[in-house]
Amino acid sequence: MAKIPLLDRRPKLPQLRMVEEQAAAASDQDPDSAGNDLVPYRVLDTSNRRVAAVVYLVGAVVAAGLVLQSELSLLWLTGVLPLLGIATYQFMAGRHMQIVDLEAIRIASDEAPFEVGHGSATLGFTGLSARPVWQVLVFESGPVPEHQALVTVNALTGEVTGTYAEAVEPA
Repeated sequence: MAKIPLLDRRPKLPQLRMVEEQAAAASDQDPDSAGNDLVPYRVLDTSNRRVAAVVYLVGAVVAAGLVLQSELSLLWLTGVLPLLGIATYQFMAGRHMQIVDLEAIRIASDEAPFEVGHGSATLGFTGLSARPVWQVLVFESGPVPEHQALVTVNALTGEVTGTYAEAVEPA
């Protein structure tokens, strides 16, 4: 099966380069691992919502044509206007994200009040216009992290919108 080339917009961090080099070295040594190589992953982007907006807009045009032919005026309210509303919302919410997950983790590690060892980022949405926000959980470096922080980063601008840090309770 052919691999689809994906756009790799990840920042080139030293740890990422090391993982890619290790994966390349492992696949060179073991020919049976050809299908298990690490490949660039597709970064989520809310601008894909504009494709859905075009689909809804085409549906609204088709529905409008059917309403004009059938002369059922009630279908304007139940068919055409809702599709136009959804298409408008999708166009408004479909903005290109400037910050990807690894960049959000880097921003969060700069914002955390301790030296960060590792972290993870999830994409969430806020507000009526569904603004994308990275929610980054970072832990203090060391064998047993003593502190953790939750940092929210605006995915459109990279601005830190909130930080909450606390001590990790021992198990």
